[in-house]
Amino acid sequence: MNRLLARRPTFRRLLVSATALLALSSAAALAAPVSPTSYDMPNGYGTASGGSFNYWDRGYSGSGNTQLDFAPLSGGLGDLTDGIIATERWDRVENLEGTGPYVGWSAMDPVITFHFSESLVFSQLTIWHDDANGYGNVATPRGFIVTVGGQSQSFDIIDPPGDAPFASVLNLGPGFVGSSLQLQVLRHDTATMLSEVAFEAQPVPEPASAVLLGLGLAAVLLAGARSRLRSGDAQPS
Repeated sequence: MNRLLARRPTFRRLLVSATALLALSSAAALAAPVSPTSYDMPNGYGTASGGSFNYWDRGYSGSGNTQLDFAPLSGGLGDLTDGIIATERWDRVENLEGTGPYVGWSAMDPVITFHFSESLVFSQLTIWHDDANGYGNVATPRGFIVTVGGQSQSFDIIDPPGDAPFASVLNLGPGFVGSSLQLQVLRHDTATMLSEVAFEAQPVPEPASAVLLGLGLAAVLLAGARSRLRSGDAQPS
């Protein structure tokens, strides 16, 4: 009985050490904001296609004609990832030069493909867009489709009262793992305008990390076993 009582504190310390190790491992895997290295998409539209202004991604850094409606753009970054979030309606911040904060599309459901430097486990997207409530034929998207690694998830968007821009937060289910993410914007019979897209993800757990965690736990268990043996030898029977 005395030996059992003497062993309890050692076993308790063992459990605390193992729990702390697992907690540190879990904390390291929490999702965090991540930035794409580039995105590909059709350019926005403008006056040539019935717009009052030009809603191009004029500052896009990749290849493609940023002054041509619906021109394919690839290999760069621009308005959708520049950190500038529009807080006013399109007609108050856009211009004929196409340098405003929105990228807008009409007569199409654009597909935007974001590329990242490594494979990630995606958990959330936040998409800032205009909600002109039909003013100037611009309205909130009716939904989005997100695809990563061949797995897709659809989202319906509820249009709130008023016409102020707002953010749609898309929470992804498990299994959205890959180095690129495809976002399709679903319109009503209107134009839609986005100003920013942000991502939360975490690195894909590597086999080596799992091995190291196992070795760490094994070391804790071994140290605990040795401590129990020493404690048992030192206690009177």
